Amino acid sequence: MIPNTGGPSDRDRILELTDLVALIAESVALRPKGREHVGLCPFHEDHKPSFAVVTHKGNAFYNCFACGASGNAIDFMMNYHRMEFIEALKFLALRAGIELQSRRESASSQDAADSPSSLRRANEAALRFYRRCLTDSSLGADVAAAYAARGIGPEMIERFALGASPASGQGLADYVGKIVANQSSLSEDRVDPETIVGSFEAAGLLRRRGIADAFRNRAMFPIFDELGRCIAFGARSIVEGDDPKYLNSPESPLFHKSKSLYGIHLAKRAIIQSRTAIVTEGYTDVIACHGAGFENVVATLGTALTADHARVLQRLCDTIVLLFDGDTAGQRAADRALEIFFRAPVDLKVCTLPQGMDPDELLREADGRNRFAQAIADAPDALSHMVQRFAAELAARPGLSARQRTVEAMLAKLASLGLGELSGIRRILVLDAIATESGIAVTELERTIAATRRAATPRTAADAATPLEIPRATARGSSERDLVSILLAWPSCARGRIVDSNSERTPLTEFILPGSIEDAPARAIYGAIFDWIEDGRGQRAPFTMQGILSELSDPAHKAIAAELFGLGTQRFPDEESALEGVSMAACALERLQQRIRLAKAPSPTTPEEMDQRLQQVRAVGLRPSAISMTARQDPEHPPVGSGNLGSASVLARADRMTGFTQVVSPALNKEFRP
Repeated sequence: MIPNTGGPSDRDRILELTDLVALIAESVALRPKGREHVGLCPFHEDHKPSFAVVTHKGNAFYNCFACGASGNAIDFMMNYHRMEFIEALKFLALRAGIELQSRRESASSQDAADSPSSLRRANEAALRFYRRCLTDSSLGADVAAAYAARGIGPEMIERFALGASPASGQGLADYVGKIVANQSSLSEDRVDPETIVGSFEAAGLLRRRGIADAFRNRAMFPIFDELGRCIAFGARSIVEGDDPKYLNSPESPLFHKSKSLYGIHLAKRAIIQSRTAIVTEGYTDVIACHGAGFENVVATLGTALTADHARVLQRLCDTIVLLFDGDTAGQRAADRALEIFFRAPVDLKVCTLPQGMDPDELLREADGRNRFAQAIADAPDALSHMVQRFAAELAARPGLSARQRTVEAMLAKLASLGLGELSGIRRILVLDAIATESGIAVTELERTIAATRRAATPRTAADAATPLEIPRATARGSSERDLVSILLAWPSCARGRIVDSNSERTPLTEFILPGSIEDAPARAIYGAIFDWIEDGRGQRAPFTMQGILSELSDPAHKAIAAELFGLGTQRFPDEESALEGVSMAACALERLQQRIRLAKAPSPTTPEEMDQRLQQVRAVGLRPSAISMTARQDPEHPPVGSGNLGSASVLARADRMTGFTQVVSPALNKEFRP
């Protein structure tokens, strides 16, 4: 918890100034729905929008109703973009255009060489070095000529931050040596030289043997994440015979080839606006497309389109166009990518450019832009592409047995791709298309697929997110959560006063202490509210959901807080009814505490003491239960909404919230059950 210093903390200022919808919309396509914005959840494999961003009533938080992911702007940066807390704080501060008041720094100087922060610093330093080399005629002249030969001019070099690795094989190693030497011995942030060198080795930029460069005499293509942070490099040879033609940085905590997309940081906005993403096979294809005005283009990094790639893109768009070369390798890549059609709720198209050209070649021609745009527009969807290839194979095998084998092979492929997991309509469309080409009834195709599935090993969704395990509440815990739900929805109610058994008006935070809350999630949430009020922040402004979420460390507690906020908003449409609801819940819980104290008191031993105990129990009142009962429309139990906080009518309603219980002594009731 950040201590109070008399004014708003850095965290609170940042949360207040961050537009959460705009922030998340940079990574997830959101659409308005009522007072919220909804989209596909970025934290699990979501097939229908279950992710909501709530910003009304002065709050700003996100919540997934399927997997339970919840939090504020800082949580989103930490959980989605894998940032550390201080890193997320600095990023959002820079984004909001504010200067952090506190000078607290992370313990970056003590980070391990292979930690994400160390790797990121190494990549950023290498990026500066490679870019500088490209402009140095003695180091990058050959690479600059290679860029020019591919039609990559200064504008695209600047936009994609392209660079060059020198041919000596010692250029970056010498640069790292200067970084180590330039550290001040008096600086508190001085990093151990072994850690600095180790971070460049862990990032795949240096080799341990003799401390030599990993990339030499190559065109350097930095690979960025969605936020524009350098996470790796792709290096292309410029000399014939210098194999392999392409080298990538090794996998690391920052970089995973199966998830990373080249150009995503520049293409993201255009993808969201056009609702379409074009996926090519290489760096230069992406650069050529952007240079020609097609900015919704990204590339995979030497791999076929994976389910992870699709999950990144489907949250930004509705349609993915796979743009592959017309050669055999390109067709195989297109066939492998068909699995995405079965795994992700996105329209997938397969485009082959005319005459087997790649985008770079086509876009250099006089009418290349128009032909490129037409090819994208005419691209068949994945199902049509698959059926066309199936029909071609059937036509090439006219024999009965050969046709049977072709159909069985296609059905086996469909089963392995996950046909059984498709929704009903999508599944029928696939089978109808196969039936039309083969002349075999859909029912027979279904039987063959079922037999194939029984014989095959079941597919698993190992990469599916495991939903949070939300602890269930007891009857008392439900009452406690209900109290918290009103406070989250109506923060001003937390400063109300409750009429206690002595008819005195007591502040809520004195009437109910966090330690008296039994339910762990409710206790954690109420504790955060309690601290906000008691440490002085509540005098300046009511607490907010994003502020409370910042105080909660348990993801399950964050999820419950988001759910309770929604419940409180639904049950209590105005502040007056919310005030009464708080008083009712608080009184019921206070009476329960009194009954617990009576149950734990020494057992009465005489008839007079038993009678006195019975009167005490009757005076305390009835069993508390969830305040949702107050919402029922019953003439004898009118809905909450009239009267003032602490009035006699509220106390009377608190009595009606409970059911009689007889707790007199162990002699009358051996087991006390609150």
